[in-house]
Amino acid sequence: MSKLPILICFFIYIFNSSTAQVTRLSKYPINQTGHFAYFPSDPGELEVAKSDDGSDVYTSEVEIDSSYFGLIVVDFVPGSMGENSKTDMEELLTSYLDFLKTQFQITSSAGYGKGHTMESNPNAVGVIDYWEDGTGFEYKIKGWADTKTLAVLYVGGKEINANVQEIYLNGFRFY
Repeated sequence: MSKLPILICFFIYIFNSSTAQVTRLSKYPINQTGHFAYFPSDPGELEVAKSDDGSDVYTSEVEIDSSYFGLIVVDFVPGSMGENSKTDMEELLTSYLDFLKTQFQITSSAGYGKGHTMESNPNAVGVIDYWEDGTGFEYKIKGWADTKTLAVLYVGGKEINANVQEIYLNGFRFY
């Protein structure tokens, strides 16, 4: 048996592995809010809606190779969060994530990992979780909140490089 076909297959594998596209993230503005987030491609202008209390809600989702990078940002009505503590904001964030679970039709979750902090905004609190919906679609989510803004980032779909996930989920920047 000739070793040439095996050698050719080996070189094709090495070539394809070395030229596989790596997801790169770039910083994009969240409309004219002053907030920024890292995305794998330009999200363009985010969709804007008003919540029942008058807060601005910005949403976007970018698909790359059957993986989804989503963002929801709620800019609270100025002064509406007053002097809420970090504990209050963490409770508000987990309540909002519970609401999103119903919207995303989540059937199982790992449970909230609380206590995340952000060096660029020491007043922000962070929560992480892993979700799965009824079809088996998996999400990794991270939420951030301070007394002015709440942001939820999620990655869903096929296996995504763990470093890319972490950069994306930690890539929200408050103004």
